[in-house]
Amino acid sequence: MKRAALAGVRITHGPSDWQVLQRRLDNTVDIPLGGTWLDPSDRMAAVEVRVVDEQFQRPPAEHLDWHGADTSPDRTWRHVLEGVPAGGPYCLETRLRMEGDAWRLAGDQIHHLCVGDLWIIAGDDNALGFGHGAVDDPPEFGVHMFRKNERWSLASHPVHDVTGLRNARFFSSGAPGHSPWLTFGRLIRRETGIPVGLIPAAQEGTLLESWYTKKRGMPSPALDNLLALIWTATSLYDFANFSLHDGGPRLVPKPETPPGIVAGCVWFGGNADCRREGAAANYRQNFKEFIGKMRAVLEAPHLPFVVCQLNRVIGVAKPGESALWGLVREAQRAAAHDLDAVAVIPTLDAGLSDGIHISAIGNTVIGERAARAALGLVYGKSSPWKTPDFHDAWFPEGKRTVVILEFANVSGELRPVAGEISSLAIGDADGGAAIRKVKQIGPNRIQADIIRELGTGAVVSFCAGHNPLLAFVDDNNCPPLAFANIAIRDEMGE
Repeated sequence: MKRAALAGVRITHGPSDWQVLQRRLDNTVDIPLGGTWLDPSDRMAAVEVRVVDEQFQRPPAEHLDWHGADTSPDRTWRHVLEGVPAGGPYCLETRLRMEGDAWRLAGDQIHHLCVGDLWIIAGDDNALGFGHGAVDDPPEFGVHMFRKNERWSLASHPVHDVTGLRNARFFSSGAPGHSPWLTFGRLIRRETGIPVGLIPAAQEGTLLESWYTKKRGMPSPALDNLLALIWTATSLYDFANFSLHDGGPRLVPKPETPPGIVAGCVWFGGNADCRREGAAANYRQNFKEFIGKMRAVLEAPHLPFVVCQLNRVIGVAKPGESALWGLVREAQRAAAHDLDAVAVIPTLDAGLSDGIHISAIGNTVIGERAARAALGLVYGKSSPWKTPDFHDAWFPEGKRTVVILEFANVSGELRPVAGEISSLAIGDADGGAAIRKVKQIGPNRIQADIIRELGTGAVVSFCAGHNPLLAFVDDNNCPPLAFANIAIRDEMGE
C-alpha cells in the first residue's frame, strides 16, 4: 500500500533530508512546510509540527516544540517554523492528533537538516578534486553537500561524483578523487559551530571567460550552470516546480526565481587560461568582471571570495607558455588588492598526484588554508589568516645593483627552504639580469644582489614560472604568494 493511502501526515512542501539552509543575519531561518493528512475515521484532526535536535532529541528552542499547523477542508496543511536557530542536524517531525483521542498518528519527517552557511565551489580541475593517495579526511555531520544528482547528502569524497548526473556540463572525463573541501567545511564547522553546506559547481578545463558575460553579450555557460545549481540547492521543495522526467523529481526553478543567498565562494582555477596568451594577459580584468557579475546576479555586492592561487604544473605544452602561469598568478594575487572581501591563499607548495592535479595530502593543506582565510575574512576570527604577500621593492641608497624586497602578513619571520632563497627573477627594459646572491636581512625582508646595474623599467617577479622552486616560508609554514612584473622603486617609500 502506498504511503498516501495511510493515515497520518505527509510533507509535500519543504526542505529535503541533509539540506543546509542559509542562515540570516540574525542567525536563524524560517522554514515553510506544507502537505496533506488523512484520517479514515473522518474525525476532526489537527496537524502538529516541531523541530528537534537529533543529538539530544529535544527542540533547540521552546517556541519550536509541538504546535498546530493551519489545515483546510481539502485535508491540506501548511505551517512556517519561524526562527529556527543556526545548528543541527535537526529533525522536522509531524503528527496527527484526532479529536477525543489521546493517541497521535505518526507523520512524515525530514532528517539531518541544518541551518548554517552555504559555500560555492567554483573553478576547474583542482576545484573538482583529482587528488589520489591515502589521507585521513573523513565525513562529519554538519558538513553536507549538494551532489551532481541534485540531492543533498552528507559530504564525502569524491565531491565530484557524477552518479545520477542531471546536467551534462558537469561531467568530467577524469576519475574523481580527493578535494580540499571536506577539510575546508569541517574546520569552519569546528571553529564556529556553524554547519556548512557545499555546492560544488566547478567544471573541468573551463576558461575564465566561461564564468562571466562578455561585453558583446555572449552567454556565460559555466556561470549559468552555477546559478542554476544554486537556485536548485537553495530552493525549498515545491512540487509545483518538479519535473518527474529523467529518473525522478528534479526542482526546476522558474527563470525569474531569485537565487538563494550563500555565504561565500571558493575559487580554484586558471590553468586553461595559461595556454592562451590573450586570456592570461587579460585575466586580471576578466577576474574582476567575473566576481562583479557573481555579486550582481546574487544581489550580494560584498559576497566573500577565497581564491586559491594557481598551483604549479610539471611541463608546459609550448615554448613561452611558462611565463603565462606567472601572469595568471599575479592577476589572482591582485584580486585581494583590487576588490573588497577577497582573500588569496598559496598552493605552490602542495604536492601533485600527476602533472597538474593536487595530491590528497596537498588538498588537505589547501583546504585548511582556505578555511583559515574564510574564518578571518567572513567569521572575524583573530588568529593569523592572511598570507605572506609582496609589499614593496626598492633600490637602497641609489644602488641599482641591489634590490630590497619587503613582505606583508608574515607570521614570525621568513625562513629559506633548503638553505637558499631562489625563484626570483629581476630585469629591466633590456631584459633579465642574473642574480649574484640572495640573502635574508630581516624577519620580512630579503636582499638580492644583481650582476649589472638595472635601467628603466626595472621589475621583479617571484615564482612566476610554471613549476617554480619553493623559496621560503614563514613560521606557519606558509609561502608568500607568487607575483610577477612588480616595479622596483628608486628609494623606499618614494
